[in-house]
Amino acid sequence: MEAQHLNSSCDTFTVENISFGDLNQDELATMFTDGRLASHFLERQLTKWYPYLTFVDKKGHDHLDEQGNKYDQKCFTKGGLGFAPSHMGGKGRGFVQEEAHEHAKYITYICCDVVDFPTVRVRFAKGSDLIKVYPKCRVPFKDRGEFFGE
Repeated sequence: MEAQHLNSSCDTFTVENISFGDLNQDELATMFTDGRLASHFLERQLTKWYPYLTFVDKKGHDHLDEQGNKYDQKCFTKGGLGFAPSHMGGKGRGFVQEEAHEHAKYITYICCDVVDFPTVRVRFAKGSDLIKVYPKCRVPFKDRGEFFGE
């Protein structure tokens, strides 16, 4: 079942019924355009949209499918999409291209566009294919439309 989504056009979902305390839907939707926050929720939501995925939260990947293939969820935000391993992102951390490429060879990325949250676009892409086009492991925002098949 998973193969049908690899390098496919994207799927589009609308997240409904989001709530937290007394925050309204607009306040929450704005917060979820930040991939650092949205990722924690999307990692679990993806198993509802794609029931063949199991959330595992392991170092280097977030999900496994029924065949044991590894998936890593990443968010496309106003800054684009970075798909280097998480330990290479953030202040004081360095990007090591050879290490990132080696990791990407064995991962399928679940690219989630949260720019227009509560609309979420999802595209599955093999890491080995992504590094051919984006060797710095970053899809720039200007490529968003093309990346998600517009």
